[in-house]
This record gives sequence, structure tokens and C-alpha cells, in this order.
Amino acid sequence: MLRNSCGIAALFLGRSKFRLQCLKTEIAPLTYAALATTTQNAQAEDPPVDEKYGLNHTDVSTVIQSGIEGGSSAKAYQAIQVLTEWVEVKKVDFKNDIEKHENFGSLLTLLERESQLTNPTIVLNGLKNLHKLGLSDDAYVIQSMEYALFRTVGRRWVIYLRSSSQCAENHLLWNVRKVSIPVLLSILRFQVQHQKTELQQKVFKETVDTVQRRWVEIKGSREIQSIYSLHESFSMDFLGRLDDRTIELAEEMSYAELCGIFCALGTVKRRATPVLRALAFHMAKQEDKLPPKQLSNILFAMHSLSFPDQVLLEKIGKDLVPQVSSITRPPIIGAILFCMGQMRWRQQSLLEVISEWVENNADACRINDLVSLVLTLACVAYTPTNVESLFPKIVSKLDNSSIARETVWLDVVWSLALLGRATNDHVSSVLHPSFVSKTRSVAQHLRMGIKLKLLNINAVARFLMPSYDGPYLETADFKDVIITQSRNELLLSKHVQSMLHNFLPPPKYIQENIQTPLGVFVDCELAVDQKGKPIPIQDYSDNFGEKKSVKPLPEGATKMTMFVWDYKDYTIGSQELTGVNQLAVQLMEKIGYKIVQVPYFEYNMRGKTIKNIQYLENKIKAVAGVL
Repeated sequence: MLRNSCGIAALFLGRSKFRLQCLKTEIAPLTYAALATTTQNAQAEDPPVDEKYGLNHTDVSTVIQSGIEGGSSAKAYQAIQVLTEWVEVKKVDFKNDIEKHENFGSLLTLLERESQLTNPTIVLNGLKNLHKLGLSDDAYVIQSMEYALFRTVGRRWVIYLRSSSQCAENHLLWNVRKVSIPVLLSILRFQVQHQKTELQQKVFKETVDTVQRRWVEIKGSREIQSIYSLHESFSMDFLGRLDDRTIELAEEMSYAELCGIFCALGTVKRRATPVLRALAFHMAKQEDKLPPKQLSNILFAMHSLSFPDQVLLEKIGKDLVPQVSSITRPPIIGAILFCMGQMRWRQQSLLEVISEWVENNADACRINDLVSLVLTLACVAYTPTNVESLFPKIVSKLDNSSIARETVWLDVVWSLALLGRATNDHVSSVLHPSFVSKTRSVAQHLRMGIKLKLLNINAVARFLMPSYDGPYLETADFKDVIITQSRNELLLSKHVQSMLHNFLPPPKYIQENIQTPLGVFVDCELAVDQKGKPIPIQDYSDNFGEKKSVKPLPEGATKMTMFVWDYKDYTIGSQELTGVNQLAVQLMEKIGYKIVQVPYFEYNMRGKTIKNIQYLENKIKAVAGVL
């Protein structure tokens, strides 16, 4: 009974202390690309463990024997480390090769006997290795090692443990109030995943309360990262104090420390705007540079938090451009491209050097990296200068056989269509009835986007690819397609339309909010004569190429479509429309419309009515050529 009680309590303290050691070397949260490179880099840099410890071993027997000889706990722990790494790389099997070995019990006995006098850090590493090997929590050696850690953290508990578990619990709570903030946080990181017993729950709650009471002691970036990573465990009042504390300390932090906190917020998706602004401000001021992997982490956090701070993006772009050529891992390039596409970040210099890197390393790139490049270039509507040599290399690797998922293949063909690089084979592969039927089985929330992309590709085939002779969509099957708008887009569009009603009364002279069969949303459709005066659009509309108009247009008259562009219709870093919006303009021009564009940065919703009306009238007349 004593052994079990000691084991449970010691496990709590032992592992929490181990978490503290890990916390001291913890790095900023990684993106999926950075994670993909971390292990390989570590393998390349670290020597084999038996060489690292000066043990030139060839089999399990010699490892165990070297650990036992001389009764040295250091050698015993080194032997356990070697065996653990051999098991992890599947060089040996624990059950067959280690556990059944005649001297393995002696090695464990040595660990049991010496654990009380061994450095706690070494004990913690040994405990971790034994768990990795597969020993159960109730194994005597593990309980002994946990008990050793237990005594290290709270020696006064031992007497109470032998008499009463309730006394031990009370003393545990008393000791929690005494330990340092880093130790408290390491306890929290362990306890948040272990709250099965009443004691574990009480310790967790008391630890949280203690951290919140002692918030003024929080000084380091590591501590702040740890708390943000566990933000759901704390009260809003405390998090508010932590936010203020972070803003106060940000000015004194290094670039790497700022990056760590920013990425921690991105990992848990906590959008504390004042903190993010402070961190971004101080990061943008830094003169030194972070390596590409950490810069990609910042980009991923900015994407996760929907916080594309333009000043910080300029800093990242400036730092990344000269470092791209030194990147050796394609996943980092893929991660950067993914974030650029998701944020609509059109940084031309960075896109140029990345395009050149991909061309030079196309064979080393994964299919996902090549897909990210095509999708990102299409999203930000950018054609790199090496396009003629780049695209033959990457497009040849992208086909139905290399991309198994229908939705991904559709994204690739759609992106190539936006870039004007789709071939007849590309387009026919997704417009074929067999492919269209497969897309109907995808998740409900994806179907509308898939239908819109199919309509876009169908429109490109009809109007922009004169040599195309493959299948087309039955657009009658796509009447349910609805292009939704965000709240800000609706407010801006409705305001513009209300101003137009002063001189273009609907529905005779203007048609609004049109879901076209091209997969393009049109805010307004109208027509003017050669003098720029409105004429009834109902008589001349052909439903955007789907039918014949009731009357032919009078000589010199013009049909127009009006697009009201919101912030999200443009790329970040320039006033260029995104790829899909540029395609909408291109298609409308191809079927005979002139385009009236009303960008958010020109139109003032708070301006006087007369000025807004004059602005719109002048826009229409300028497009008609009468101004």
C-alpha cells in the first residue's frame, strides 16, 4: 500500500519536475512543415547514443553488463538510455531481447537502490526511458524512482504518507503554494492531462489558483508561452492581467522570445488583439533575422489568428528573400507558400525567389509543395518571370495519378485555369461527367465551393479556350449555387446600390445581386447609351451568355457589370485583385460587358450622399467613354 501511494504521488511531482527541465529548452511552437524537418535535423546532428556516452556496444548483453559493472548509477542510466533508443529505432525488441534477459533485473535493482542518491534530472530521464521501454506504472523500479523525485520536491511529505493519505494531500497542496512559477507551470502541463482522481483534480485546481494569485512573478517569455498554451484553465481576469504583463515585457524581449509568444497564441488560436499588435510592433522593429523555419512559424500563426499585420509581413518578406536560397527542406517552402496563399499575401520578390527555388529543386519537392505553389500563385494572381521554364517542370508532376483526392485535383485545375495555364486535358478531366459525379459525395460544407470552381472552369473552357473540344457542364444542374458574402461585403454592396437607385431605379434600369452561370457574382448589371444615359437593362440582358437578349443593343450603347470590391477581394501587400476576381473581370469582358469597379478604398460609406452619387455617375460615364 505504501509503495502504491508513493508511486501515485511521486508520479505527479516527478513528472512535473521533468516538465520543468523540458520547459527550459522548449522552442517556439512549430508549423507542420517545421515539425517535418525537426526530427531529421536532430538525427543529422546528434551522434548515436552509444557513441555519445562512450559505450561501444554491439548487443543487449554488453549494454546491460556495462550498466551493472561497478555499481555506478550513471552507467546504469546510460545503459537504459541506450536500450531505449535501440527499442525506438526497432534495433531490438523489449519483450524478447531485454525484459527476458537474465541480468535486466539486476540493472533495475541498481536503479532502485541508487535512485535516492541520484541527481533528480537523471532520475527523471531514466523514468521517462523506462516508460518508453514499456514498464508499467506499478513496476517497483518506477515507483522507487518516482518516490525519489517525490522526496526531492517535498521531503516533509514522507512522514505523512506513512500515516495518512489525507495528510499527504494537504501537505501536497501546502507545498504547491511554495514552489516557483516555472515549477508550477510544469506541474500544470502534466496535470492538465491527468485529472482522473480527486487528488489530481484538487492539485490541478490549487496550482491554477496559485499561479493566478502570483501573477506578478511571471517574468519570462517561457512562462508566458506556457500559460497561453493552457489559457482555457485560467480565468478571464487573470488572462487580462497576463496580456497586460506581456505587453509591458515585450519591449525587453528578444526577437526569438517575441516569436515564441506569438506562435504560442497562434497554436491555441487566442486572438488577443492588443497583445498581437504589441508583439508584431516589436518584432517588426528588430534588426536581426530569424531563420526561415521560425519565420514560417510566424506566418502560420498570423494565418491561424487572421492577423496579417502588414508591417510585420514586410519585415518577414525582407528577411526571407535573401535566405530562401539556403533552405534545404522543401516542407519549409511548402509551409511558406501555404501561408502566403491563405493570407492572400502578394510579396513579389519572395514569390520570385521561391519560384526559382522550386524550379531548381523540383525533383526534391513533394507533390503537396508543388500544389501549394500553383494554388498560391493563382490566389494572388502572380505569374513569376520564370514561368515558361517553371511550369513544364511542375505541371508534368501534377496529374490524376499523383493527386488521388478529387477535391485537390479540382483545386489544381482551377488554379491553372486562373493562371491561364490549364490544358484541354486538365479541363476535360474535371468537366467529365464521371468526375463531376464523384464530387457529389464530398462533405456538405465543401459542395458549394466545388460547384463554383466547376462553373469557373466551365466558363474558362467556353469563353477563354477556343480550341477546347471536351465535355461541358450541364449548368441546369447548378442552379442551386449561391455565392455568399460576408457582413462587411453586404454592407458595402447595399450602400452602393442604394446610391445607384437615385439615378438607376431597379429593376428596369439595374439588376442586382446576380448569381451568374459562370460561377461569378455580379453586384449590378446595367446598360447606357452612347451618351452615357441609362437604358432599360431588362430588354438587353442575355443572362451572361446563356440566352439571347430580347432586343439588340442600340448603336453605341454599352452593357456594364459593376463589381463592388471589399478588403478581402484584394491581395495583401498590393492593390491587386485576387485571382478569382481577376477571372471574373476577364470573363465579363470576354462576353461583351464593360466593367465598373468600385473599390472599398475609393468609396466612402460615411461620405455625403451627393458626393457618393456623383462618384458612381462619373465611374459609369468614364467606363462608357463619355468623360
